[in-house]
Amino acid sequence: MTSLRSDTIAAIATPRGEGAIGVIRVSGMEAVPIVAPLVRANRPLAEFSPRLAHQVALIDPHTGARIDDAVCTVLRAPRSYTGEDTVELSCHGSPALLALVTTRLVGRGARLAEPGEFTRRAYLNGRLDLAQAEAVALLIHARSERAVTLAARTLAGGLSRPLRGLREGLLDLIANLEVTLDFAEERYGIDAAAAVKTVAAVRAEAARWLDVARSGRLVHEGVSICIVGAPNAGKSSLFNAILGRERAIVSPIPGTTRDVVEATLEVAGVTVRLLDTAGIGAPGDVLEAEGIRRAQAAADDSDALLVVLDSTAPPDLAILEQTAGRERVVVLTKSDVPPYAQTLEICDAVRASSVTGQGLDAVLVRLRTVLARLTAEADDEGGIVASLRQIELMTRLEAALAAAETALNAAPVEVALVDLGVALAAVSEILGVAVGDSVLDRVFATFCIGK
Repeated sequence: MTSLRSDTIAAIATPRGEGAIGVIRVSGMEAVPIVAPLVRANRPLAEFSPRLAHQVALIDPHTGARIDDAVCTVLRAPRSYTGEDTVELSCHGSPALLALVTTRLVGRGARLAEPGEFTRRAYLNGRLDLAQAEAVALLIHARSERAVTLAARTLAGGLSRPLRGLREGLLDLIANLEVTLDFAEERYGIDAAAAVKTVAAVRAEAARWLDVARSGRLVHEGVSICIVGAPNAGKSSLFNAILGRERAIVSPIPGTTRDVVEATLEVAGVTVRLLDTAGIGAPGDVLEAEGIRRAQAAADDSDALLVVLDSTAPPDLAILEQTAGRERVVVLTKSDVPPYAQTLEICDAVRASSVTGQGLDAVLVRLRTVLARLTAEADDEGGIVASLRQIELMTRLEAALAAAETALNAAPVEVALVDLGVALAAVSEILGVAVGDSVLDRVFATFCIGK
């Protein structure tokens, strides 16, 4: 995709498949002339009042046959999503009908839009900065209410505003340090102590937003929680009980679960990937050994753990030691049968029965507490979500600022200026200031066609 904006693009902007309504979007300098021959109304399309919906008939310009009754909206530049003249046709949602209308628009001179091209034009025309543009894709792919809220806040400038302020602070600091170098004898510019203080403040702000972005990313992608424990401890029964359906095979025979079984649910507004795994212990055969290896790998890659202990057996101290230091909830299962006394002495464990349902609410309460810590739920009022590209650049920004702070304390100013230049480049790339087509291609390739 190039940055060329002189042509006119068209695409179906609603999901594939049948529906009540299907929307076709056309954007570019020739949007109105291209659509006009397909529209029959009580006035020419060029005379439609902008931003008002008009009922029209859609006509096949080749045959003059009536295709559909539709609603047409004209949005004039620059007051449109793309910043260009835009026409939106809301037709009946037949895939064949939408394809026919789109084909006729292409026949009139429009070009089929590429993924993300409408949003890319919005960015190129100054309607959005790059951080906001990426938030559009994050909003489209949001899978929970909290993820929607955070993406919408980012789209409204929740990330862009603080980063723009941070960038301005960096520009001022770099300019002052350059003056200090050029007029060292006159003592103009900024002294080293003040520069260190400024860099430290900017770094703290950058680190704070990096933490916020990482927490928001967990909300967007979902949190993975792995159920671990010894064979026949009741892991699969607890897995099914939390889900409220029979997802994993349950058997009194130890080692029934050999592979990782996954299901998705929503807890406290966060998408949770719940993983049931093989029991961890001494393997009885090659298959069981592979199951244990996969269970351990899943546990290592998960954000939190549900550590399951059989309350009717001696406590599994090994699994408690292995998971110490991790975000975890310890569950004593089989609470509906007589317990093993020593197991009950385990602190901060929740007793639960997958048979009677007793204690399951307490398990979910503990899980919500863990999720709140992982996703910074208390900070949701100022929370945002960021793309992986943005988090990578924010990490680079924070590291460059740390290097600049060190350099100002122990090295010539020229060294610190190099690190500050790296920091400035990182924050500029997040906002889309002076980025190349390769970066834009990578960003907008993740979008759907029509957005």
